[in-house]
Amino acid sequence: MVDSRVREYFQKIFDAAARVLDKTGATPDGLTVAALIIGLCAAAALIPGWFILSLVLLWVSGLMDVLDGSLARIKGSSTPAGAFMDLIFDRVVEAAFIITFAIVRPEVNTAALIFLGGVIFNFSTFLLAGKLFENTGVKSMHYDDGLVERTETFIAFSLMLLLPGFPALVLWVFNALMLTTGVIRFAKILKLSRQMEEKSKEEKK
Repeated sequence: MVDSRVREYFQKIFDAAARVLDKTGATPDGLTVAALIIGLCAAAALIPGWFILSLVLLWVSGLMDVLDGSLARIKGSSTPAGAFMDLIFDRVVEAAFIITFAIVRPEVNTAALIFLGGVIFNFSTFLLAGKLFENTGVKSMHYDDGLVERTETFIAFSLMLLLPGFPALVLWVFNALMLTTGVIRFAKILKLSRQMEEKSKEEKK
């Protein structure tokens, strides 16, 4: 929700930062890979208990993830391959973080398993919505918003790090919102699919 409703108010700042990076020779794909590597380092920092370092690295990774798209649009070099890398690398970082956190804090194991299952369900509906719905935005595919998006995921991870007594509770609340998002999107896709079927039948008559 934050990404879809709030980001536009900060996009000029991201564009300015992307222009600075452009002058250094940075590429969108390079930033995407950097976001992946830094995100994996954030997960690795959990193992020795460096939670604050993990928190900082997590948000630096998120910033790189925002700037890669901004830089691609400024350079006019947005590609399906770049969008694919971005989507997959985002999920890799999230999975690495939650798995590592569950290893360090076993009390969140059940919630972590539900989180991973929820990501599979939610991401599947997101990709299908991107394929079926008309793209009217600036991204390379339709971006279907929801109750929780990437920023909300990072906020949940941050609260898990900053509230050591309540990581499972934070994750359960996030899981509920994520699954609700997936169910709402699934219903929208099902409705559109049936409308497309009816339209196809009418055209064949």
